[in-house]
Amino acid sequence: MNKKYKIYLIVIIILIVIITISLILYINKVQKLTNKSTLNSLKELTKQDVAKIQNNINEHIRILETIVNETENNKLEKPEQVFEIYNRNSGNSQFSRIAIMYETGQTSTNDGQVVDLSEEKEDFFSNNDVKISQTRQSKIDNKKINIYSKKTKLGNENVVILLVIETNKYEEIFIQSIYSGNGNEYIITKEGQIIAKSNKNENEINIYENITNTIDNKKTSKNILENIKQNIQNNEDGQDILYNGIKKYFVTYQKLNINDWYLIIITKGSAVAEELNQVIIIMFIISILIISIISVVSIYILKSEEKKEKSLYNLAYIDPITKLGNHNYFNQQGEKILINNKIKNKYVIALDIDKFKSFNKKHGHKLGDKLLEEVGKKLKEILKENSIICRVSNDIYGVIVYEIEDIEQQVSSICQNISKIIINNVEYNILIYLGIYKIIDNKYNLLESFDKALIAHDKVKGNSEKQHYIYNEKIELQLEKENEIENIMQQALEKEEFVIYYQPKISSKSNKMTQAEALVRWIRDGKMIPPNEFIPIFEKNRFIIKLDKYIFEKVCKDLRFWKQKYEKTIRDSNKNDNENNNNSINNINEDIKVPMISINISKEHFYEEEFIKEFVNIAKKYNIEPKEIELEITESATLNKQIDVIKVMNNIKRYGFRLSLDDFGTGTSTLAMLQNMPIDTLKIDKIFVDKIDFNDTNKNIIEYIVYIAKKLNLTTVAEGVENRNQINYLKNIGCDMFQGYYFSKPIDKKNFEKYIENSK
Repeated sequence: MNKKYKIYLIVIIILIVIITISLILYINKVQKLTNKSTLNSLKELTKQDVAKIQNNINEHIRILETIVNETENNKLEKPEQVFEIYNRNSGNSQFSRIAIMYETGQTSTNDGQVVDLSEEKEDFFSNNDVKISQTRQSKIDNKKINIYSKKTKLGNENVVILLVIETNKYEEIFIQSIYSGNGNEYIITKEGQIIAKSNKNENEINIYENITNTIDNKKTSKNILENIKQNIQNNEDGQDILYNGIKKYFVTYQKLNINDWYLIIITKGSAVAEELNQVIIIMFIISILIISIISVVSIYILKSEEKKEKSLYNLAYIDPITKLGNHNYFNQQGEKILINNKIKNKYVIALDIDKFKSFNKKHGHKLGDKLLEEVGKKLKEILKENSIICRVSNDIYGVIVYEIEDIEQQVSSICQNISKIIINNVEYNILIYLGIYKIIDNKYNLLESFDKALIAHDKVKGNSEKQHYIYNEKIELQLEKENEIENIMQQALEKEEFVIYYQPKISSKSNKMTQAEALVRWIRDGKMIPPNEFIPIFEKNRFIIKLDKYIFEKVCKDLRFWKQKYEKTIRDSNKNDNENNNNSINNINEDIKVPMISINISKEHFYEEEFIKEFVNIAKKYNIEPKEIELEITESATLNKQIDVIKVMNNIKRYGFRLSLDDFGTGTSTLAMLQNMPIDTLKIDKIFVDKIDFNDTNKNIIEYIVYIAKKLNLTTVAEGVENRNQINYLKNIGCDMFQGYYFSKPIDKKNFEKYIENSK
């Protein structure tokens, strides 16, 4: 038994020794890692402040160069003119004054001061580039200042323009509190002279003297200080640890690209970390017996838990398709960014892929998932640091960016880089839409902020000219109005509140109506809702597809009615003429002809290649030949890179419909593209017709459009014709047809029938 206990005791002692040694090594490792982590954090902090200071100084240089460039370009001769440029460009800059130095050394300031700098004139006139002086004392108010200077001409004299900034303005750039007030920042020269400091209570003027008074007299610390000096002299960046007894100081330094200035940060070592190490040792002694018994079990449990935890974490926070965070991750991590007041310029972005459902339907869900993954990768490549990127649902990504100067530039980069995605060596044109909400305060939580971004996203969704929108309060009111319309649109369609109005098109040769355009009007509770209030909404939510089919069927139904009515009238009148030799009725009706009707169709149909078959079936249902109908598409619809518009047009023509290109001249269609379009009619936009009486340029444009149309054997229709002068001009240049209020505004079916009968 004693032997057994001895063995057991030896095992315990060995175990204690092993664990003790391991813990000591662990503590030492932790200290090293802590030191390394602290230095890395300070290095990053130094980089950030260096960037801030350099950006600040670069802005100062830009202002000076702007003043000099405007002075030279405008060949200014008076100081007051230069001072005016300064007042216009300085904005919120930190300059205290501007001055002009003449070759004599006499210097005049914008606040009426005259200073003699003749002893320094050679130094200022010797350099053609922008120069920033060392810290010096102002001759006006004895304050410490730095001077930005650049040589130029004022009239026929060589002068130097000086911008003066108080040195303590640089201190405003520093982070106010580093490690709870245990750290200080300094801008110094290579010789250690302090130019600016975060702790204004310090009296030292040389950083090396300050450090010498802080550290102990051991050779190690002195050698480290000498190494820091040497590195700074050699224009090198670095970091080190200095000791004073058990206390330690972390030092990081980085060169500013201004003169020979350096930014240096000195931070006290964390006493908390050292106390933590002592607690670890004490806890080790107390818990050693427990550890020896449960160590094996603990390791097993920990590994099992680690696997389980990782699996649960992925399930809870990671999107399985893109490997980005999901909505839970977005909410959790995003909220941390929102409530951190030290983080500036925060934006919440809602982003989605346009027509993603159509992409899935056309290419399959497997390729759709791959597209989602590739878009996520692109976002990570573009945004990199200072961002959170998640897929929050379907094809919607939630993005948070912060510490960003130009959100418009960033968003433009996103749109440009995600416009084309390559999957399995096949390139796909992708259109994304972004809604942006800037976090101004902590008024809203993340979910509410993201809702604001979604509101902005809904505003721009479906817009062919703009891919992003930044939230403002007005769009919420507009969205409410849109929601009201969306809530009643289906009901309105079922109740046939959408009514077809017809606007005649007049032949320039016969002065008779030969065609007409079908236009939709929404009449609800006796009031008409203007098309510009509901058509853009229907385009965005794709309800326009239902409405277009509804209009098409109504027009076909009307055409059948008119053909039966007027053809029957003609037959009856001819019969009476033969039997009774009575020509009166025949004379009234023999010229009546049902006009061709043009119908607008939305580009939203083009995402479904076989959509035209539905129109063909509707026409057959009412015994209408496709050639009796002209389908109008807008020029802007032809510019969508996601759609092969020429292929869609050819498909429409294959079934016998005529095609018209509406609003021509307002978009950016090329002649080559126009030549390839299988269209029959070119409509000249109203904006050109309106200015016929006032603007020869517009006349030239119209003549050019008519000329092109003739060369391509296209019929031309001028929209918005409202006076006789316009008609005469359009006839003279060979325009084929007119449409406008001069002849008739859009009229309902009953009045249009009268128009038909009167146009025989």
